[in-house]
Amino acid sequence: MDYLKKLIIEKIKQYNKISLFFHEVPDFDALGACYALKRFIKDIHAEKEVCIIGLDILDDSFALNFFEFDKRHVPNDFISDSLGIILDTANASRVWSGRYKYCKELIRIDHHPQIESIAQTEWIDDTYPATCQMIAELLFEWDKQYVIAPTAMYLYAGIVTDTNRFLYLNTKPSTFIVAAKLLETNFDRQKINDAIYLKSFKEARFDSYVMSQVHHEKKYHFAWAILPKNSFDKYDVELRMSMVHVLNNIRGLEIWMTVYFDDTIRKWRGSLRSRTLPINQIAEKYNGGGHKLASGFTLKSLKQAHKMKNEIISYLKEVLNIENN
Repeated sequence: MDYLKKLIIEKIKQYNKISLFFHEVPDFDALGACYALKRFIKDIHAEKEVCIIGLDILDDSFALNFFEFDKRHVPNDFISDSLGIILDTANASRVWSGRYKYCKELIRIDHHPQIESIAQTEWIDDTYPATCQMIAELLFEWDKQYVIAPTAMYLYAGIVTDTNRFLYLNTKPSTFIVAAKLLETNFDRQKINDAIYLKSFKEARFDSYVMSQVHHEKKYHFAWAILPKNSFDKYDVELRMSMVHVLNNIRGLEIWMTVYFDDTIRKWRGSLRSRTLPINQIAEKYNGGGHKLASGFTLKSLKQAHKMKNEIISYLKEVLNIENN
């Protein structure tokens, strides 16, 4: 066991209260890491109090019939007496609820490129395709007999989604090894598949609507869409997200971007994706960041979306050596 993993395990053992934090607009990797770590700690140390912070203010649509949200508010008194563990979060501004600042001590475990340090102990490694793989390796080394089906299910869900079913090129040989170990616990894989991939007719129609809003800059191998404020309401879609996945797997695109209005924070959010070109440096300029080929951002105004679009086109002109005519 390497030094960082051993240190994290020892710090968790020292605290009776543990607060777990995830990023805003959480995905299966962020929530899966939280739920798996909480389940494992409680199984191995039943006397410890472990709380996932911010579920009480998170929209129920993020549960996706997979995660059971505890809507009880966790008071600051608990957090201030706890060890905080921030999972799958690249920078401080993206930590959901922001209450990690009250913790006695902080650990961060993340697979995004490091932008800043926000914890006393940080295990940051962007060679991993998912934070859930990092947590799985940590737990297997801690005590593999406690990585049982419910815990394994959360970890597998995070790995499957952040690797896009093992299709992304950052999927490592070790990812398949970890996935195989998790599968040996015989959890219900159908439950994961249903939560991730099943959609209603209205959601399927909304996908088509999103495509109708797409602008294809064919010369620059770029596509983008800005969804009007009332888009989700119009189609009665509960889960508000960038919908950037609708543009995945389109031949000829190098970069694609979508922007939507987030009612919870009253700001425009968006996502950037790329086939091979790094785009996280662009997202970082717009209160965002993430992976080299997949990043998110938050805009001060809709004008910034068009500024960002033009910046991406300029970037593509340069790297693809595209003439102005």
